[in-house]
Amino acid sequence: MKKINRGLKRSDFEASKKNGKMLQTPLFGVSVIKTLPPSGHLPLTGQVEPVQIGFVISKKISKKAVERNKIKRILSQVIKNKLPNNLKLVVLVKKNIIEAKIDELEKCWSMIYEKIGVKTTNNL
Repeated sequence: MKKINRGLKRSDFEASKKNGKMLQTPLFGVSVIKTLPPSGHLPLTGQVEPVQIGFVISKKISKKAVERNKIKRILSQVIKNKLPNNLKLVVLVKKNIIEAKIDELEKCWSMIYEKIGVKTTNNL
């Protein structure tokens, strides 16, 4: 995933707790914060703001940092092809993601995109 899409700060994680819309799938939950008005353009420049994504994978999922990082890499790989604009997403991983296959992850992401109701773009 591009560096511009990994720019969540601690304040963004806190804001997702308070103001985010929580969407659940069998493998993970996603807290969504819309950053711009529905037009999708920044007020002065007219540019579209890229999505920012953060992952929360606790030690309850796996004690090993290697496994937690592997989960982050796999999720990044699955979602990098279809990123919506003007959102901040916080992904909260559940325990059963360890046994999940990539096809299952892609189905869950498509469910999230349908629930959000945004068009996706290719940001490769």
